[in-house]
Amino acid sequence: MALLFDAPTPFVLPVEGRGAYPVRRIFCIGRNYAAHAAEMGNVVDQENPFFFTKSPAHAVHPGDWRYPPGSGDVHHEVELVIAMGGSGVLAAGVGLDMTRRDLQATCKDKRHPWDVAKDFEGAAILAPMRVVDDLDALDIALDVNGEARQSGNTRDLIQPIPAILSYLGALYKLGPGDLVMTGTPSGVGPVVRGDRLTGRIDGLPDLQITVV
Repeated sequence: MALLFDAPTPFVLPVEGRGAYPVRRIFCIGRNYAAHAAEMGNVVDQENPFFFTKSPAHAVHPGDWRYPPGSGDVHHEVELVIAMGGSGVLAAGVGLDMTRRDLQATCKDKRHPWDVAKDFEGAAILAPMRVVDDLDALDIALDVNGEARQSGNTRDLIQPIPAILSYLGALYKLGPGDLVMTGTPSGVGPVVRGDRLTGRIDGLPDLQITVV
C-alpha cells in the first residue's frame, strides 16, 4: 500500500563519539527539585515521579528559537536529559523544557491536561549529547543575556535517576530512542524575543538559543 505522504524524518541528536541518535519518545519529569516545586506552589509526591510527555516532532536543535503562538508568557526550564540505550543510560545532554505558562495556568484551573502548554512546536530544545559515567552530582545552570537565572545540582533531584527509570520502566518498555528530561531547578522565568539563553551542565556540551 502506497503512503499518502512522505513519512516524517525522525528527530536525531548527535552523541559525541558514537553517532546519530534517533528520538522515539520524550518523557519529562515534573516537580523534581523541591525549590522549583515550591516556587510554583506545588506539593511534591515523594513516592512516585510526576511526568508528562513531549512529541519528538516538537523537538528542535539549539540556535534561533521561534516564540510560539497563542501565549504571552513562555518560560524556560533547563534540565538534564538522559538518552536510553539497549541496557541503560547511553548518554546525557542539556535540554530546555519550554512552557506556555499562561496556558498551563488555565489548564491547572480547569483540571485539564497540559498538552497545549508543554507540547508545541519547539517545546523541547535539545543540545548534542555526550557519554558520561556519573550523573549524580552535576551543576546545572541557565543564563539569560549573561545573567544567572537558574542554578542547581543533580544531587538535589527528589527522584534520582535510578528511581525515575525504575518507575517509568514498570509502565513502558524503555529502550533506544527514549529520552528522559529529569526536571528543572528553581529560577524559571519568562523569555522575550531577543533573549539569548545559555544552558550548562558539568561535562556536557552547552545549549545556546536566541529567541526570535
